[in-house]
Amino acid sequence: MSDNGASSIPPQTFVECGICKGNANISWFCKNCPTSLCDACATTHRTTKQYKSHTIVERTYTVLRLFGPAKIAEQCEVHPEKDISSYCNDCDAPCCISCLVQNHQRHEISTIEDKYLDAERRLNVYYKQLDTDVRPTLEEMEDQVKEDMKEDNFTVEKVINDINEFRKDFIQNFNRSCDDLITEVNQISKKTTEAFGGIEKSKKMIDSLKKEIEEKIERGKLDIIKYQPPKLKSLIPTIKRRKKVDISFEPSMKILEVMKESVGKIKFKEIEREVMHRSTMLRSVHVQILHSFESKIGVTSMTTGGNNMAWVMDFDSPTMYLFNDQGKVVRSVTVNDGGGIIDMAITQSEEMIVTCKDKKMRRVSVNGKVSTMIDTPFGCYGVCVTDKQEIVVCMSDQGDKNHVAVYSSDGRSKVREIRGRDGQEEHLITHPYRVVQNGQDLCVVNIRSNVVCVDERDNVRWVYDGKQAKLEGSFRPRGICVDKYNNLLVTDFKNHCIHYIDRDGGLIQVILTQELTGLHSHYGICVDDVTGHVWVGNFYKKVVIAKYLK
Repeated sequence: MSDNGASSIPPQTFVECGICKGNANISWFCKNCPTSLCDACATTHRTTKQYKSHTIVERTYTVLRLFGPAKIAEQCEVHPEKDISSYCNDCDAPCCISCLVQNHQRHEISTIEDKYLDAERRLNVYYKQLDTDVRPTLEEMEDQVKEDMKEDNFTVEKVINDINEFRKDFIQNFNRSCDDLITEVNQISKKTTEAFGGIEKSKKMIDSLKKEIEEKIERGKLDIIKYQPPKLKSLIPTIKRRKKVDISFEPSMKILEVMKESVGKIKFKEIEREVMHRSTMLRSVHVQILHSFESKIGVTSMTTGGNNMAWVMDFDSPTMYLFNDQGKVVRSVTVNDGGGIIDMAITQSEEMIVTCKDKKMRRVSVNGKVSTMIDTPFGCYGVCVTDKQEIVVCMSDQGDKNHVAVYSSDGRSKVREIRGRDGQEEHLITHPYRVVQNGQDLCVVNIRSNVVCVDERDNVRWVYDGKQAKLEGSFRPRGICVDKYNNLLVTDFKNHCIHYIDRDGGLIQVILTQELTGLHSHYGICVDDVTGHVWVGNFYKKVVIAKYLK
């Protein structure tokens, strides 16, 4: 928050500094110019004599609304005399205060500021991924196609040399036939270059998308709230790599008899190359084991503690431990009378929200004081805290009443229930065990079968059942976490591995298998967002720390 209470708009990579045209740390706004400024140019602007009278303030929603060229303040279409102030999530429509009273009572409402900032954050992630994920993937595909061309061209050149050697032994009348053969060989090699067309088209599309996003940010919030950019995967063309060419030249031994028709023929066969998978290439995975150690308790749940540390919980232990990356205990917290700690999440104020075996959810203050927040007939399992500081907890052990509950930050009121509605209005969240937030979605582990991703309206976006991995055993998910690329890591208890999944539910790769780690029955997991290191453990007190991204 700024001093006047207005929500600060975080620096965006698609907003340019009005002076240097850079896009780093755009945190300030000059009301006189008016334009956005980066930290460096804001300092220069304040100290330059001709601009000393200008007013430079923090770049907030309110400032842009009043002074910015984006014209964020817009009038209601139904009531033109009034500004849009809210957004109805149920109707997916902006509204003014009159609309709220007349048409949207008892609907789920967000402020227009929150919707604008959510959309801006979402587009910021997407904008970055165009350069960090999609473009590198296209370049990697391009490199592979170049290697294919190089290999094929080497073979082609050898064949052409054979043809030319043969040509020297005969009179000039054979030149035309030899040229025809060379053309035939070149036609074979040209097929490899066709892959470049799709790649170049996608690269141009990236630039076009970036420009489009920039324009929408400048036009106003309604454009970006409803704007749904194409999925990242759709920007990557499907390149069907042609089969490897094995060509040879077979000269005619009866050349005098057939010289008027042909001096020989081209023989070739196609050899399969490894297929380029877009989902795998989108985030290259290179696993490296960094350290392993024995925990004091079984590892049925983990929560990152930052600074190369992680909390370890065991549902049979009332004490949870904070370990550093060398396996040393840094801190411990005990929750008496809970029967064992099932899961834990940390709030923005660094308090802990703990679920216990006695079906209660507790709050642990910064100074270690434990208090009961919720006492329910349900078994309280996985818990997470959203960006809005709402508390999300898995409620199970009650059959068809099982659900994921969303509570207010103080735990006093239940905001809504999540069950995962599909197109037939059936509930796909049946045995919720762990939950994480991924962007605006919630991803829920059904302990017996799958991972279900739902949006803010409880609509199912996708279901991952592990079949893409083609493993021998049935998929038995346990732990789940989200990395800085919005990809998911899910432990598979039965197949002794981790499924690395993209944000759209597609398998990227199976990693950290038993063969690599010596770990079996994978259970608790977390990721350190700063280092990008993944921590994973099991019932048998073993913890493995690994690097899995470039």
